[in-house]
Amino acid sequence: MIAYFAQWVCGACYTLTDMRITSVIFGTAVILAYAILGALLMNIWAVAAASGASIEETIATMNTAGQPYRTVPGYLFAAFGVLLALTWAALVLHPRIVLPDWGALTIWATILAFGAPAYFFGSFANMNNVGDTYYDWNREAVFALESPLYLISGAALILAVAVLVTTAVRAARGAHRLG
Repeated sequence: MIAYFAQWVCGACYTLTDMRITSVIFGTAVILAYAILGALLMNIWAVAAASGASIEETIATMNTAGQPYRTVPGYLFAAFGVLLALTWAALVLHPRIVLPDWGALTIWATILAFGAPAYFFGSFANMNNVGDTYYDWNREAVFALESPLYLISGAALILAVAVLVTTAVRAARGAHRLG
């Protein structure tokens, strides 16, 4: 079923391997999950964990203290993540773009690697405002919630570098054998 859909999207003359289709589905799902998790953390979970109160109580206390609560960065993080996931999938599956496997993997890992800095800057305003509202806010609880995002981004960065280095070494060895 998925293979037929991919061939319909990419054109009947282009055949995709089941492994490539499976990889695209998995890779897209991981980017989407990262984006949704980041948005939920940014807008709800980290803010509530930092204050130790419910999200409604936290927002009310922040408003009373004159500290704004913003959901726009979380929604933008999720929307941009969805856009990147779908763009990556289309790029890998497009019949006129011949992207080697190492290139698809490197782009995918780079998207995930840049997720941590994007999350940090997107969540900074709310976390700063929580810190200004609650002098004894729970940094450890916030870090415990956010650490999976940072670990995934760190592993993705290592993967991207490893793939690029491996590809460069293989290309150099191939060029050395030819010359």
